[in-house]
Amino acid sequence: MKRFFAFIFLVKLLLVLFIANSYAATGAAAMYKVTMRKVELCTASTGITNCDGAVVVGSGDKVVDIASVGAAAAAASYGNAALLPLGTTYTHMRVTIDRKFIIKSGEVIDPAGAADGCVTRTTADSSYATDEATDKYTHKPVIADGKAIGDAQEMNIYMENDSYKLCDDATCSGTSDSTNDYSSPTYITYQETHSSDTSDDHIMVYKLTSPYTVALISPVIDISFGTQDAVGAFTKSATLCGIYSAEPQVTITIK
Repeated sequence: MKRFFAFIFLVKLLLVLFIANSYAATGAAAMYKVTMRKVELCTASTGITNCDGAVVVGSGDKVVDIASVGAAAAAASYGNAALLPLGTTYTHMRVTIDRKFIIKSGEVIDPAGAADGCVTRTTADSSYATDEATDKYTHKPVIADGKAIGDAQEMNIYMENDSYKLCDDATCSGTSDSTNDYSSPTYITYQETHSSDTSDDHIMVYKLTSPYTVALISPVIDISFGTQDAVGAFTKSATLCGIYSAEPQVTITIK
């Protein structure tokens, strides 16, 4: 039963709404690391601050690379369904993740517009207006285009605040205003927004496909992760790309 809760958590966790633009395109990820922080089951919920009958089934930071072959097995070790009282029916799950993702391109992306040859590249403090620790939620750095897949590196990508600054060049000497819209998610029932937010947490609540009543018999779970379109890139200028974390595909069967 432990596998059931960990897998369902990841399915919804990784379908977070990320914002692209009209020049965006997506490609495969060779690495897509996400940090799980807490999983709670609720008997009812009306928002991210409401989780009736909350039971924590998983807590503590655990990094899972969903682009790896062993992602499902790694996820299975997170959570303890034995904490759930038999016969209780749960309708929602509240999950907390870190706003930081570590992603590496699995292919070159050519977005619309002048930029091409976009792959993830390691950024430095000099990529931000001040430094990464200060600006990680308020600024998005940009990177040079014209790269091959052999140039791909691990890159820290963050869920920026609702309003943030998009760097105009590789050293962020100038910026442009930009926005995210976390208020209308596609897959999640309720999702936290980040207005001038310094917290590292991102909270989501989703409604289970059907209510789950705790029983003695564990379900059989089949799960697969697809990260072929999990890296997003957009044109900033003729020589610069912006990179964002796109939505991985997750297939799960419970029988």
